Amino acid sequence: MLPEVLFTIRTADRSTKRNYRNYFRTTAQNLLLRGVKPDQIHVFPTDPDVAWMAEVPGAHIHAPEVRRTPNMNGIAPIALLDTIDADWIVLSEDDLEWCGDPIDSMARWLQDYARPDVSVYRFFALERQMLRLGPHVAATPLREQKGSQVIALRAEDARRFATWASAHPLDWRPKGAPFQDQPHAGFDKLVGYWALQDRPSTSFGLVSQPFFVRHIGLESSLHSHGVTRDREFIGAHAWAP
Repeated sequence: MLPEVLFTIRTADRSTKRNYRNYFRTTAQNLLLRGVKPDQIHVFPTDPDVAWMAEVPGAHIHAPEVRRTPNMNGIAPIALLDTIDADWIVLSEDDLEWCGDPIDSMARWLQDYARPDVSVYRFFALERQMLRLGPHVAATPLREQKGSQVIALRAEDARRFATWASAHPLDWRPKGAPFQDQPHAGFDKLVGYWALQDRPSTSFGLVSQPFFVRHIGLESSLHSHGVTRDREFIGAHAWAP
């Protein structure tokens, strides 16, 4: 039996910055085409105003009462584990093209490659240097982890992460790490530094090879441009039967 995976997306209105376009509609449509049911999708907007969002009938929209910072919005989906029973939670961004059968594909990969000593699993990464551990899995450093497009955490690990990150909204970056003046952004780094202090004996996370998503966000709300790794995308088909 496959592990139960709770699937979430965090999103924000990109058009408020330099008239960038939004990708949420494209991503939601792609998920439905790849076999995800609407009621499997839990969406977490950063702002209470969701008038800009494309309607996805049947999907769960969890709008906040007040605007959240990017990192707090990344943490917010984990509260669903209080009411939804799941083995894993997937925290994804809103600008992705997915492989076929996305949720079960991730569940199959996690079932095959998850290890007791590793906390963080990703299905896309921006690191150029990866340590191959097998034909379908690689290791990347948790320190200054690059890329939070699709992160999977065990439910119990996710709860510990949310507790720690909520208690350290301003001082989560260790001394000497870059971007000390940006405590509210850098969700990839936040997850990585949590994992390092939570399990100091493990310095790496695991990444699927190839990736299960293609990053289509050429316009970034945080950086001057988005980064893609198209050649490492598995394509629009399922990982395994």
